[in-house]
Amino acid sequence: MKSFRTALIIDDDLDLCLMLKTVLSGSINEIQYAHSLESGKKILKEFEPDIIFLDNNFPDGQGLDLIKEVKTFCPSSHLIFITAIENSKGKALEYGADAFLEKPLTYRSIETALNRDKSLKATS
Repeated sequence: MKSFRTALIIDDDLDLCLMLKTVLSGSINEIQYAHSLESGKKILKEFEPDIIFLDNNFPDGQGLDLIKEVKTFCPSSHLIFITAIENSKGKALEYGADAFLEKPLTYRSIETALNRDKSLKATS
């Protein structure tokens, strides 16, 4: 796995956040999560994570709309866009996501996305 020290998970599904945290905790020192786009933005103003997992569907908007903003605030962060809607992949990568994971997530798909080079626009 690539060396990431910090992570932010922005997803309104608590179970998914806890699963990702469990998978990542063996290799990432600090993991925070937010359950809305607004709370994710607030955290990003104080915390520049090495890697960001961003879901698409939230009660307060679409994760796709946050990608460009995230890449502006945290240009060196590796952004992995996660959603159950496969047809969002093209837009997510076009907007600046470094990787795309389709739900349901698996340990293997997460590990693959973490290991791929950012410049390859990794997918799983």
